[in-house]
Amino acid sequence: MPNLAMLSQIGYMAQSDALYTELSALENLEFYAALYGLKGARQKQRISAVMEVVSLEQHLHKRVAQYSGGMKRRLSLAIALLHEPPLLVLDEPTVGIDPLLRQAIWTELKALNAIGTTIIMTTHVMDEAEKCDRLGMIRDGHLIAVDTPDVLIQQAGKSSIEEAFIHYGGVQL
Repeated sequence: MPNLAMLSQIGYMAQSDALYTELSALENLEFYAALYGLKGARQKQRISAVMEVVSLEQHLHKRVAQYSGGMKRRLSLAIALLHEPPLLVLDEPTVGIDPLLRQAIWTELKALNAIGTTIIMTTHVMDEAEKCDRLGMIRDGHLIAVDTPDVLIQQAGKSSIEEAFIHYGGVQL
């Protein structure tokens, strides 16, 4: 049985969206807010704040079934951020999101990290990996390198994190 107190300390965004498509975005957010113990004015304030972060304020009352794939990803991220957890676990958080919004989301993630939120994310998008403070490169289920992006690039003698990954992974092209 999971430790329910611990769950309130973690924001999780899976690769597959865990949304109730027959409900509106607001109803989904209210459901998750209730799970996290958010009520009243605090709940309304957090819903407004996270919907602004993911630029979905105009679609709050729309049924999730009417959302595009990118909008669903953004709503999933909003739910993960809703209760301001000290730990965020994000699986491919910006896949399918347009470049301008992706940049805004990264700005928000960096701001959260700056105030102490630990963010663990998976990505195969190397320019996103390069924005991280520390990387753990995994190939075929094995951790092949761990350090800052700059150190990994320098130690591999390469000019990009993508080239460094190929170097560390022993990939032959």
